[in-house]
Amino acid sequence: MQKIGVKLLNRAGDETDFVTFDLLDVNYIDLFRPTDHSAKVPAYHTPCGSYLAISTLNEITVGYKQFGFKRYGGSTVVNENQIADKIIGEKDTTIVFLDGSCVRVRKKSKF
Repeated sequence: MQKIGVKLLNRAGDETDFVTFDLLDVNYIDLFRPTDHSAKVPAYHTPCGSYLAISTLNEITVGYKQFGFKRYGGSTVVNENQIADKIIGEKDTTIVFLDGSCVRVRKKSKF
């Protein structure tokens, strides 16, 4: 099973900080607290390096960009490959997906 993680050490501050690795390559998993005030998240330790589980919307936005995800409004990340339609309203946009489900996102930026 493939997993996406963010480098524990030596980050560049861009998309190269995000790595796809196979769970079969993991030596061990423990919990790591990135900052003094954050919750602990799983840290995956492999022969090629250590990676943290993606745990914030900002990390998801950057880490999943390569797979077609884009942040809409302030609190939703959407897989643009699954969009069937966008219904633009005055204060929000309804994004309709190929399976018929939908989500409303506040207008914060242009879509």
